[in-house]
Amino acid sequence: MTPPLLSLAHPRELFHDLQVEPEDARSILRPQKDDRYGFGFALSPYRGCEHGCRYCYVRDYPQALPGEKGKPVDRSLWGTWAVPKLNAPELLWNQRHRLHGQTVFLASATDPYQPLEREFRLTRACLEVLLKCPTTRVLVHTRSPLVLQDLELLRAFGPRVRVGLSIPTDDDTVRQVVEPRSPPVPSRWAAMERLAQAGIEVNLAVAPLMPVHNPVAFARRAKDSGASGAWVGGLRLLKDDPFYDVLARNDWLFILDAEYQEQVAGVLREAFPRARRREAQETRAVPPRHPLVPAQRGLFEGM
Repeated sequence: MTPPLLSLAHPRELFHDLQVEPEDARSILRPQKDDRYGFGFALSPYRGCEHGCRYCYVRDYPQALPGEKGKPVDRSLWGTWAVPKLNAPELLWNQRHRLHGQTVFLASATDPYQPLEREFRLTRACLEVLLKCPTTRVLVHTRSPLVLQDLELLRAFGPRVRVGLSIPTDDDTVRQVVEPRSPPVPSRWAAMERLAQAGIEVNLAVAPLMPVHNPVAFARRAKDSGASGAWVGGLRLLKDDPFYDVLARNDWLFILDAEYQEQVAGVLREAFPRARRREAQETRAVPPRHPLVPAQRGLFEGM
């Protein structure tokens, strides 16, 4: 399952300013419980994420840069490095006995369809392993239309797979500020339509919630694009997070208000009657919030 890219003499040159250094991981399945889905394991075929979203809470995870294990990463470098776990499919195959009746979430700390997936195809290889586990359910979460390259493979799972597409705003100019290296919002709506048309259950993840100018039209767009459900998640700020200043400069601090979160969540509840509000239950250690930011509730729309 070695990706053909590794036969190249200087693979890093293909990725411009992204530092890429493949590694062999020691483990691939991380036990995890989620209040929305109750999934059993998180699976991340990559360390780091090329999308480098400016608000991502993974910036504060204890990690090391490629080739510098044991040395903590400066959070400001998030999005400038990524580590493909070359042996992820083999590790998963060797651990398949643990997956009977379980749900696997791809992925909790990276986007499984970040641009590197075009070359390394590790997410696809892991999905091929999971397809051979007939009692295992799969949740794929991404913000990338690159998921469409595995459309037929996902269809083969039938009802065992669900795809969540992250669309946190209805304004692509907002996306350009908060997620400058991620795919444009219109391309995500198009991906949702293609997935739904192929018979794959797809859900809208408004997480973390950013400015939504017209919640009613936003919910209508989700319905028209074939979404089966939606959920809203509040932003999680890190301690002394520079992203707070990004919000302040753009007059977007209102996204931290519980009333605003409830307004958007309420509109989505009306659009998706099966949805119900649930309070977020953090499954990871929560870092201290910015001293100027009040505690936030996470608003989820169950699917």
